[in-house]
Amino acid sequence: MDWRTSARAAWAAFWPSRLVVFGVAIWVTISGFIVNVVPETPLVGHPFGGWPAQHFLDLVFSPLAKWDAQHYLTLALDGYVESIEGLPPPETRPAFFPLYPGVIHLLSGLGASPGLILLVAYAVSLGCFFGALVLLHRLTTIELGAHRAGPTLLLLSFFPTAFFFGIPYSESMFLLLAVGAFLAARTGHWAVAGIVLALASATRVPGLLLVVPVVMLYLYGPRTDRDRELHDGRWPRYRLRPDFLWLLLAPLGLLAFSFYLHLTLGDWFAWSHAQEIFGRQTVDPVTGIWAGTREAGRSVVHIVKGEYLGTADYRIVMEFVFVAFAVVGGIAMLRTLPASYGVWVLLSLVPIFVSQKSDDPFWSAPRFIVVLFPLFLWLATVTERRGWTTRAVALFAAGMAILTAQFALWSFVA
Repeated sequence: MDWRTSARAAWAAFWPSRLVVFGVAIWVTISGFIVNVVPETPLVGHPFGGWPAQHFLDLVFSPLAKWDAQHYLTLALDGYVESIEGLPPPETRPAFFPLYPGVIHLLSGLGASPGLILLVAYAVSLGCFFGALVLLHRLTTIELGAHRAGPTLLLLSFFPTAFFFGIPYSESMFLLLAVGAFLAARTGHWAVAGIVLALASATRVPGLLLVVPVVMLYLYGPRTDRDRELHDGRWPRYRLRPDFLWLLLAPLGLLAFSFYLHLTLGDWFAWSHAQEIFGRQTVDPVTGIWAGTREAGRSVVHIVKGEYLGTADYRIVMEFVFVAFAVVGGIAMLRTLPASYGVWVLLSLVPIFVSQKSDDPFWSAPRFIVVLFPLFLWLATVTERRGWTTRAVALFAAGMAILTAQFALWSFVA
């Protein structure tokens, strides 16, 4: 299979899904719907004042530059130490890791203008998403065959929270790095895997967790770079060689960021302490799982009795459904895919269970789960076996359109 085949398959999922996202966002903007309370920073949210075609650019690119996008755009413009007033406060900024805004900063001429930063942010996110789809097509072909690769890309691209791919968020970049790490490990490119792991840990804290499945693939396979070496029943199946040392690069991104925060803010763990500003607290996993289940149950009762307040109860129930989907999928794929895939999905749920808001325990879970691409390999096997793929994609697309509309109206989704 050549790269052109993967690129064509990626494009077939990429363009219609992004058309839905941008089409809905533009339609909502021009339709005159009532916008919720706007916690907006106009300097980065509507930065095209004085530009040619100002109104067109604002219509296309500003509707989705909301919520955390404002923080990433601020970092690309102003960094972690405040120098421009009116932007999100500096104490919140370490919660957002530097690779994504750093790339935008560099490609926009070191933050030459807010308008250019916003355009580059979209270009980086869309480029990373397309690249991730290309790599995922190749990885899925290795694991499941070419006949499952197309459905996998469609299910991922139209998943309800897949609208985060291609807007000024780091989801696309993290997806690209996660798929790249698995593909590099699966094919025995360990230098590439080590570098990708380091970049992933500079993108978000859970990026460090990627080292676990990569090490599992190194020790237990399956691998395409060499045959199984230990045939006498011993574990692991492959001996350690010098190329394993590349994987020690994994924490480098997190360590570099922590060192930078120490130099500039005097706090090695400012990235963790900033979470408290957003109302997150650390709990043990059992408490976290119970809290999320309990709040979802309360929200269901509120909805049934008609006692719900706004969209909060619906969102809490949605978050629980997404988490349940990930748990079921993670466990199921332990039997259908190499164990490293299911282990990574289940391990990636731990941060959701241990870092929580008291009134909304699974806060942002639907966004964190959409990057767990092995779920869509498993889902493709299920839907293809039963002939449900087309209906599932259509249902997902409807959900994505609804969530995109809510997001464009400043309603928090994930």
